[in-house]
Amino acid sequence: MLYNINDKLPAKRLVVAALQQVIACFVATILIPQICGVPIAPAMLGAALGTLLYQLFAKGQSPMFISSSGAFVAAVMGALALGAAPNYLAVFIGGIIVCLVYFAVGLAINKCGTAWINKLLPPVVIGPIVAVIGLNLATFIPTYFQINGQYSLIGFGLGMLTLLITALISHYGKGFIKNLPFLVAILIVYAFAAILTVCGIKIIDFSVFNGIKLFQLPDFAFTHFGTWDWTLLPQVLLLFLPLSLVTLCEHTSDHKALSAVIGTDLTQKPGLGYTLMGDGAATALGCLFGAMPNTSYGESVGTTGFSKICSKYVITLAAVIMGIAAFIGPLQAFLISIPSAIFGGCAAVLYGYITLSGIRTIKDSNIDS
Repeated sequence: MLYNINDKLPAKRLVVAALQQVIACFVATILIPQICGVPIAPAMLGAALGTLLYQLFAKGQSPMFISSSGAFVAAVMGALALGAAPNYLAVFIGGIIVCLVYFAVGLAINKCGTAWINKLLPPVVIGPIVAVIGLNLATFIPTYFQINGQYSLIGFGLGMLTLLITALISHYGKGFIKNLPFLVAILIVYAFAAILTVCGIKIIDFSVFNGIKLFQLPDFAFTHFGTWDWTLLPQVLLLFLPLSLVTLCEHTSDHKALSAVIGTDLTQKPGLGYTLMGDGAATALGCLFGAMPNTSYGESVGTTGFSKICSKYVITLAAVIMGIAAFIGPLQAFLISIPSAIFGGCAAVLYGYITLSGIRTIKDSNIDS
């Protein structure tokens, strides 16, 4: 690591490093709410507040970005359809259920230690889980290579160009630019795509800037809460409870992967119990504001690994930027206008990095095959 957890960066480096984290996590942050049919701005704010709350639980010692969880897409869509749809209150109750599960396991870990978790999830299990998470995420990459909602060679080309520039900057870059491969690559390819759009090849939809106000108040989920029907509780439990046990493994895998990247065992400091409780609290908060459960982000792990920057100040500022973007119309429009194909090139690098992290976990554990 060039900058460790408690290291402070110069102001300019801090800002660009935080922007890189935001951009790396942005596509999934807005894509998952879009799939669920909920507004993206409240989900962005929910992710921002969830990350800050997570950092409080982790005492600033776990540089992880928390955002919209793809694992809960089916649960959210199912909860929204219950009773008088869209039932945002049912989603929030589901978030509370997940939070309670995380807190229960987190408190058990704090009381009994992590030995039982390590026995339950040894490296021979964690490594393949991390690798499978990366491979599973990779299946979404082709969906990014679209222009105006359709697959195209131009979209594929933009994605591959982004991947190539990212790789070249990461390997051959000099100075601090070497640690910002995603941000620089996205800006370069965005500029190229803008030129092509001006020349008549429509790639960027500049209409998203029409009628944009400087300040826009998000449509918060809690403003749509109705009267709770207790007869729906069993259905909400069936939707969220089983998935909470699955995402517990995802949380553990992500944090062990990040531990391997930064060289600090986060399951011991700040402790897996505290990170789990922080993740659970972030999920409840995300459901309150944006109707989206939150989770630890492999994209954040990958960005930290490539940039070699794991400062808590970077993650904190990234959360603040994400939260501000939820209110600032032009900034939100710019982020939305970035073609998904460009994000696809970054995703290919990030998801590949996650997969290799899982393989490295197996290798470094000296498992006797």
